[in-house]
Amino acid sequence: MQVRLDKLYDEIEEIETFIEAVETRLYNIKQEKISGDNVYQFLLFFDNLYDRFTDMEKKIFMKSFLEEGNIYEAEQEDGRILRSLKFRFPVFFNEQELYELDWDNESTVESVLLMRWAKR
Repeated sequence: MQVRLDKLYDEIEEIETFIEAVETRLYNIKQEKISGDNVYQFLLFFDNLYDRFTDMEKKIFMKSFLEEGNIYEAEQEDGRILRSLKFRFPVFFNEQELYELDWDNESTVESVLLMRWAKR
């Protein structure tokens, strides 16, 4: 009887450990969803709010989007200072879904065009 009882206690402990692991995963999923919702809300009101932020609020805001940012020690010949950005969520760039933009390995040519209205 004691051996059977010990075996049942061992099974109960394994099940409790499994339940705890599942609850932890659910909590993490909910936290990620909450942060994703927060990012979406920030984007909706970005143009109205950002100019009113203090420097500390701007830093916190950017940290919610960026996981990592790398800059060069000095400005490059082409005027760039950013080496790469790693986002906390996927972004669409060059028809691809990316989590990281690395300008050393990517072509990011920009063009500026001035258009004027010609009267006839």
